[in-house]
Amino acid sequence: MTEIIEPLFKWDVRQRLTLLEATVYWTGELVTGFLTSTFSISRVQATKDIALYLSLRPDNLRYDRSLKRYLITEQFTPLLITGSPQECLQVLQASQSAAPPVVTLMSNLPTVEVLASPTRRIDVAVLRPVLQAARFGLVLEIGYQSMSTPVPAIHKVLPHTLVFDGWRWHMRAFSYSHNEFRDFVLARIHQASVVGKPEKSSPVDTLWELQLTVEIGPHPGLSDSQKQAVERDFGMVDGKCSTTVRAALLSYLLLSIRIGKDDYQREAMVQQIVLLNRDELRAYLAF
Repeated sequence: MTEIIEPLFKWDVRQRLTLLEATVYWTGELVTGFLTSTFSISRVQATKDIALYLSLRPDNLRYDRSLKRYLITEQFTPLLITGSPQECLQVLQASQSAAPPVVTLMSNLPTVEVLASPTRRIDVAVLRPVLQAARFGLVLEIGYQSMSTPVPAIHKVLPHTLVFDGWRWHMRAFSYSHNEFRDFVLARIHQASVVGKPEKSSPVDTLWELQLTVEIGPHPGLSDSQKQAVERDFGMVDGKCSTTVRAALLSYLLLSIRIGKDDYQREAMVQQIVLLNRDELRAYLAF
């Protein structure tokens, strides 16, 4: 169906209809104002877009007068999206990218080969309630397989953010079972359902709110010219570069740049970079 309708609409109209459909599918609802604010269009135009979409998929959404928004129906069938978790997560990842979107419109580019890591399987029946709970502040009941326990356990959690660490997706959430904030790997959640609104607000996620400065530099075992190469590679100034990270995500950052507790002891040619301000960060290190 996507191939059939694509020639019928201008690019901007198709983009708005695609966002409309994706929003309804993944969050379960759509407010007209979301289209007007996202695309800087009038409410009249947004209403026309919704009417156009309904003419193509009349059974995909219904208007709830009491809530004053469109809701997904049980008969929903994707028209412009695939509805796969990978598609949704790629969009979420791209939305946080610092790269300007105009790059995707460039032509005459050289051949590019991107190494793809093995895809972690995430059930659509898990991702949809997770997205809805994080977006609307709802409590989830999840079945989760932790690597620290031999069998899965049921937890009630209140998620606030999805995190991609460069390798896998996590859900940052307050766990009522543990009475603290924890990270839950999405691929290890085998079932999830929305319970409802929390009875009371969760405490402040202090590790999430706290920003830390991480300083890295060339391994001291490298030669002077090798150190200079590493400094150019990372854009270091005076032998170091700094980056800011949430305290809750520090371990993921260090893992992604292959810095562990033995960075100074490892072979210089293999390690290449080391953590310079370990003492400042020691209270937040997982090793």
